[in-house]
Amino acid sequence: MLRYLFLLLVISSCFVAKAHEDTTYGSVKTSEIKNVLYVTEYLHIYIDTFRTKQATDMRSGMFKHLYEIENRTIRKKYMIDGHMYLLVWISNDLSETKTYYFTAGAFSKDIHLFTRPVSDSPWRAIPYELPGDGELAYSKLVLQPQKEVQLLVRTNFARTTVSLLKPYLIDEKFYKYHVNYQHTHWHGMHIITYTISGILLMMLLFSFFTYLQNRRRQFLYYSIYALCVAAMLFLKAMLHDSSTSFNFFNEEYLDYGLLIIGYVFYIGFTRMFLNTPGDYPLLNKIFVTAEVILGVFLALFTWMYFTGKPFIWLDTTENISKYFMIFLGIVYIVIGITQRNKLMNYLLAGNVANLLFAAISQVIIVVRVATFIPTTGLFRQSLLYFEIGIFLELVFFLLGLIYKNKIELIEKAQMDALIKQEKERQEYEKEIAVLRAQQDERTRISADMHDELGSGVTAIRLLSEIAMQKTKEQPVDEIARISNNANELMSKMNGIIWSMNPGNDTLGSSISYMRANASEYLDNFKINYTINVPETIPEIELSGNRRRNLFLVMKESLNNIVKHAKAQNVTIDFSCTNGLDILIRDDGRGMNHEKLNEFGNGLKNMQRRMESIGGSFTISSSNGTNVKLHLPLNA
Repeated sequence: MLRYLFLLLVISSCFVAKAHEDTTYGSVKTSEIKNVLYVTEYLHIYIDTFRTKQATDMRSGMFKHLYEIENRTIRKKYMIDGHMYLLVWISNDLSETKTYYFTAGAFSKDIHLFTRPVSDSPWRAIPYELPGDGELAYSKLVLQPQKEVQLLVRTNFARTTVSLLKPYLIDEKFYKYHVNYQHTHWHGMHIITYTISGILLMMLLFSFFTYLQNRRRQFLYYSIYALCVAAMLFLKAMLHDSSTSFNFFNEEYLDYGLLIIGYVFYIGFTRMFLNTPGDYPLLNKIFVTAEVILGVFLALFTWMYFTGKPFIWLDTTENISKYFMIFLGIVYIVIGITQRNKLMNYLLAGNVANLLFAAISQVIIVVRVATFIPTTGLFRQSLLYFEIGIFLELVFFLLGLIYKNKIELIEKAQMDALIKQEKERQEYEKEIAVLRAQQDERTRISADMHDELGSGVTAIRLLSEIAMQKTKEQPVDEIARISNNANELMSKMNGIIWSMNPGNDTLGSSISYMRANASEYLDNFKINYTINVPETIPEIELSGNRRRNLFLVMKESLNNIVKHAKAQNVTIDFSCTNGLDILIRDDGRGMNHEKLNEFGNGLKNMQRRMESIGGSFTISSSNGTNVKLHLPLNA
C-alpha cells in the first residue's frame, strides 16, 4: 500500500513539474507592479515567419525566453512581415480585480490577447479593446483576484526601422501618464527638432518671398526643400512614439517620401544657384541624372509599399537610395574641390557637413552598437546627427547666399555704371550732333550774310560815295548819312558774322578780333592808343554768345571814350591769368557824376551783358576812366 502511495506521489509531482516547466524565469506578480512593468525578464517569444500558425497552435514548448535568443535581438523582417507571439505568466496575487494595458512597443499593431489558466489548455481570446485615444499598440487586460494565467500576445510591427520590441504591462490608472511620457521623453530631442524645424520654416519663408520678389526658381526650389525637411522633422517630433495609424504611415512611407522629394529639389536648387548648365556642364549632367535616379527610387518604393511587398524590399531600397545620396555627395565634393570656386566652396562645406553627419546617422540606424558614439541617450539618437548636418548646411547656405548677393551687387553696380556711361555717351553724342548742327547752321548763315547782305551793303556804301562825289559842289546831307549808316551797318554785320562763325570759338581768336577792331576804330580818331596782349594765350573754347557780348561791351566802352572822355591816350590790356581780364584806361576828363544819367542806361546795359555771360563789369574814375571787364574761363 505504501509503495502505491509513493508511486502516486511521484506521478503527481511530475505532472506539477510539467505544468510549470516553462516558468524557469518566474511569473509576473501584480503585487510587484508599481504602475508599469517592463516585462522582458518574463518574456518568451515565438516568431511565425510565414504567418501560418494560429493561436490555438501555440504550445509552451515552442517558445524561447528572450534572454536565450542570441544578442537578445530579433531581426526586424521577422517582427514586421511575420507574426510575433509573446508568452508571459501573470499571477494576480491581490484580492481585487486588476486592469492593465499591454503593449509590445509603440509601433506594434494588430495586437491580440489570449489567456489560459494552465499549460496546454485551450486559449481564450480576449476581446480587442483599445484605450479610445487612437493608440493602436495597447490592448486591455483584466485579471481576476488570486488567479494565475498564461498571457499570449500575437502582434506584428509597422514597416519601419524604428520598430522596437518594448513590452510593457501598464496599470490602467497610470496609462495616460505612461503614453504621455513615451511621447515626450526623447532625451531632449523634441526641443532640438522643433528648433531646427523653426529655422527651416524661416528659411522657407525667406526663400519663398525672395522668389516672389525676383522670380528666380532656385529660391522656389530651396523653399520646397526646406518645406519637405521641416515637415519631416516636425512630424518626427510631434508623433514621437505615437501608435496612431497616421504615425505608422508617416514612419513607413511619408518621411522617406519627404526626404527624397526634398533632396531632389535641393539638387535642383544647387544646379541653378551655381549655374551648372552654363559653368559646370559635367556636374550638371551628374545632378540631372541623380534627380532621375532618386525619382525612380521613390517611385519604386511607392509601388512596393502600396502593393504590400516585404519589409526587406522597402528597407533595402531605402538604404540603397541613402547610400546613393552619400555617393553623390562624395562625387560633388571631389568635382567641387577641383573647380576652386568660392561660391561653390560654401555649398561644398555645407554638403561635407551634411554628408558626414548623415553617414553617422545611417551607421547608427544600420549598426545597432556604434562604439565611437557616446553612450548617453541623446547622442544615441540618429536623428540628432541628421539635424546637425541640416543645421550646418543651412549656415553655409546663408554664407554662400551672402557672398553671392555681394558679388551680384558688385556686378550690378558695375553694370549700372556701364549703362550710365553708355547713356552719358549717347547723350554726349546727341549734344555733339546738336552742336554740330548748330555750328553748321551758324556757318551757313554767316556765309549767306557775308555773301548776300555783305555785297548789298558794300554796294550801298559804294553808290553813296559815288553820289557824294557827283554832288560835291552841292552836297546832300542824306547821301552822307546813307554812307555813314552803310559803314556802321557793315561794321555791325561783320561783328555778327564773326560771332556766328564756329571757327572763331576760341579765346585766341576773340582777343585777336577785339584787338584788330579796337585798332581800326581808334585809328579813325586823333587818339594815341596802346594794346597789350599776353604772349601765350591758352587754348580755351569761347562760345559765340560770350564772344559777341564781350565784344559789344568793349566796343561800347571805346565809343564812350570817343564821345565823352576827350582823351588823348587810351591803353587796353588783355590778361589771361585768372580768367579773361580786359582793362581799358584813358586820360580823359573822367566820370561826371552830375551828368551820369546821360549815359546811365548804356552802363546798365554793359553790366547786364557781362552778367548774362557770367562775367563782371566795373568802372572807376582816377586820372581818367578805368573800365574793367572780367570773364571766368573754363579750360
